[in-house]
Amino acid sequence: MKKLSIICAMAALALGFTSCKQEDNPQYKDPTTFTINEPALKEQAFRTAKEMTDPETFNLFASQPDYGYSAVCNYSALVSLDPEAPLDEWIELTNTLPTSGAMAIQTFELGAAINVLLNVEDEADFNNRGLANEVFAPYFRAVCEIPGIEGSRIVSSNMVQYNKVMIQYAEKKPGWIYICGDVANITTGKANGFTAPGVANEAAYMENWSLFEPEDMIGQKLYVGVFNLTPKETATAPEYTGNPDDCAQFRFFTQLLGWTTEASLGSNEADFYCEPITDKVDAGYTGDIVPQGLGNWGVYVTEPTPVTIVVDVNENKIYVKLGEHNVTFLGRTPEFE
Repeated sequence: MKKLSIICAMAALALGFTSCKQEDNPQYKDPTTFTINEPALKEQAFRTAKEMTDPETFNLFASQPDYGYSAVCNYSALVSLDPEAPLDEWIELTNTLPTSGAMAIQTFELGAAINVLLNVEDEADFNNRGLANEVFAPYFRAVCEIPGIEGSRIVSSNMVQYNKVMIQYAEKKPGWIYICGDVANITTGKANGFTAPGVANEAAYMENWSLFEPEDMIGQKLYVGVFNLTPKETATAPEYTGNPDDCAQFRFFTQLLGWTTEASLGSNEADFYCEPITDKVDAGYTGDIVPQGLGNWGVYVTEPTPVTIVVDVNENKIYVKLGEHNVTFLGRTPEFE
């Protein structure tokens, strides 16, 4: 599969597929045609991955729709086992190179989609039906749209196939990250207090201090959690006096590897640096995340205070809003209800 991906990527370069670039004074028009190219390696057999974290990809290539200018556009793909199925029954596949018509799609995504299309109930059902021994020839369409422009989404008029796809049981489940700091689980009341982010505390972190992907955003690496901020003992003044040490502080870890930078997501590279955001969280704070950063965000509270947090690992963004909120998404932007 690595060879397959490399060959296809080289083919994409040869054909001149590139990310779209914004031009001056663009004049938008609705495109009327959009096509997906026949895969050069459509007869090469491959087996899909079982785990979401498996990086193996396969490739699809799409021409650029004529929007009237070179727009900043996103590409994805649709898959079905039935070429006559209505488009709303095709399953969308995420492109790991979203702004490129030379799409690289995780084989896990394809396998999970085929499991859904086959109405597989669970792994036992998959095994009982002997699906690992079958060869499938799924159909693909390409999708392109300009983010933020309603009506710009277009689906390719044609479809293509990979003819020798074998699958494993694959199920998309919500991913998670961990929060560490002056926070408590809003249901159990269990306080974190900067509990060591190591494997010895994995059960406690999973039960009490995790942010999860919403069911309708699985695989998007957008994580949502609601926690109580726990006040510091020094937080006694009615209002914030400017000392960051008086703030309830927190940061995040993608894995529990200890106090290392490898899996940390912080406000700053410096260990235990505090970025005070007290004056912003009531209306809603949006900020940047520093991958492998060990700094914290800080909010001054004098009593346990609920807060809703969204972490976008793909875009390295954090969103924080006081209170318990339901979160929906407009694209990748959270909306707090």
